[in-house]
Amino acid sequence: MAVAKSGSYTGFSFPSCSCYGGPSLRESILGANETGNLTDKYVLGEQLGWGQFGIIRECIDKFSGEVLACKSIAKDRLVTREDVRGIKLEIEIMSRLSGHPNVVDLKAVYEEENYVHLVMELCAGGELFHKLEKHGRFSEPEARVLFRHLMEVVMYCHDKGVVHRDLKPENILLSTKSSSSPIKLADFGLATYIRPGRVPFGSPFYIAPEVLAGGYDQAADVWSAGVILYILLSGIPPFWGKTKSRILMLLGLQTCDFHLIPGILYQIQPRD
Repeated sequence: MAVAKSGSYTGFSFPSCSCYGGPSLRESILGANETGNLTDKYVLGEQLGWGQFGIIRECIDKFSGEVLACKSIAKDRLVTREDVRGIKLEIEIMSRLSGHPNVVDLKAVYEEENYVHLVMELCAGGELFHKLEKHGRFSEPEARVLFRHLMEVVMYCHDKGVVHRDLKPENILLSTKSSSSPIKLADFGLATYIRPGRVPFGSPFYIAPEVLAGGYDQAADVWSAGVILYILLSGIPPFWGKTKSRILMLLGLQTCDFHLIPGILYQIQPRD
């Protein structure tokens, strides 16, 4: 099992992502030589969430007392080469981006016979999505501050050669429960290095038109950030439909009602 600490990856390089087929339980995914046990350093606590490949639990550093989150990925759920490549790329990208104040920090990576564990910063404030659900739209000053921080971290990702591909309120976390909490960009499961693409990724509410047209670069993240700004100010997505096909149709037409945003955008001249 491998351990890789954030900020000290010089002794451990991730193999290239030309991966094999679905791994058996005894195959190494990270290909590292260092061994150890997750539970030697951390105490695992309550379950915080779950995803396609595993669960997220609270974990506590036995030595410092720091409360963190542990994402445990079950190897037997990685059934295709793309699944394996995706996990390796997610870890590689998180290690590249860790250290920015608005990115969820990757603390360490452990590999066991049956699991890969990602130990990460825990954001006590939860998802921006849940805050929107509870409180509705933001005031203009609140939205301005949050959006500035979002664009700063998006630009940081792009400067590092990374496109997130799934920007949405569910993937923006709040560090604390304070009303002025900093944001943290999370979930790099669909992130990749910037290059032209052909396959649409992400959630339909936030997909940029150029993605539907078959291209994909950092401009698509900027579009998704703009959709988030619209939601912050209006409380609803700009392209709304009960079905995915309806949302994609409206997106293709680029039909958006700015009258739902009270008073603010009438002062802004649109730019190409």
